[in-house]
Amino acid sequence: VLFNVLFSLKGDFNVFSTVVSPIIGIIFMGIAMVLAVKFWPKAINEWILPRLPKRSGESKVPIEDEALFLIMILLLVAYSTITHFLGTHLWGCFIAGMSFACVDKEGHKGYTHHVWVRQTKRITSWMIRIFFACTVAFSIPIRKLLSIDAFLKGSLMGIGPCILSKVFCAPFMGNARWVIGWAMVGRAEFAYLIAQMAAAANMIDEATFSITIWALLYATVFAPFVFRTVLNRYVRREGIEVGNSVDIDADDSEGEEEIEGKVFAEDRHDHRQAREVESMRKVGNGSGSGAIENTMFGKSEDLQSINLEDGTAKGRETDDFLFGSKKQAANTAAASSTSGAEGNSWFGSRPAKSATNTPNGFLCC
Repeated sequence: VLFNVLFSLKGDFNVFSTVVSPIIGIIFMGIAMVLAVKFWPKAINEWILPRLPKRSGESKVPIEDEALFLIMILLLVAYSTITHFLGTHLWGCFIAGMSFACVDKEGHKGYTHHVWVRQTKRITSWMIRIFFACTVAFSIPIRKLLSIDAFLKGSLMGIGPCILSKVFCAPFMGNARWVIGWAMVGRAEFAYLIAQMAAAANMIDEATFSITIWALLYATVFAPFVFRTVLNRYVRREGIEVGNSVDIDADDSEGEEEIEGKVFAEDRHDHRQAREVESMRKVGNGSGSGAIENTMFGKSEDLQSINLEDGTAKGRETDDFLFGSKKQAANTAAASSTSGAEGNSWFGSRPAKSATNTPNGFLCC
């Protein structure tokens, strides 16, 4: 709103652009907020996506994701066009993004954000560079920027209004006050654009524009490093457990390769487990020979040569898992044979009901 009012002040005073347009924009934003909470989640998840035709075969991008992305683009164009006539198209871009904040898929929080990033991440990374290069960078007066006067005044503005005023913005937030303060410092990207647009509209001269650039550079350079430091210190002080980050927007081809590798490993592990179970069953049901033939424990070995303490192996629960020793395997097999409870043990340990309850993450059949 302030952005709209600021740029409506150039030239002669206009009641519609300075007063009426911001009011209409606020009303439009309020309506869009209601639609974002009440209309779009229901319209997309219950009306539009369920009625899409199903594709035959598998596709890299689901048809639901394509439809959702199309809706995002259309709403972005519509909202930005409306707010363009009210002062600035950037207002409509913000409102369009806000409209999908409540649209999620069951079991996948942040679904719409994932769809958007998945389709735009490559072009966005390059368009951001081109955008700032062709707007802010090309318009910087180098001679004015490298002057001592601009550097000193820009340093004063950068340390004061750009950094300190935001660092001390949350004095009543307890231990998180420095984290919040330094998080507020890193907001200079949009300010570059505002300064460039003001310079292009002859609202500020080259000297003022150079001072502004120096001031914003202080916030851009120092904010990420200091914020990381204070955030890590806050996490350690509060004893917050930080888990491994998962990049949901990782490259799709890499994710597919990783999934295929996991499936292959699981299949190979299942076949190996089946062979080992069959070998252990033969040992448990063996009546005369009592030999472990060609199992993973090495060469054949006569069970009679192993000293078994009567009653000690029966019903024993050990903490060993999957790959036990030869004696543990023989003890387990003999115990299963004598007790008649075939399959009650798994290489020296009792089977778990869930893989999460086992030390090594495996679940026996």
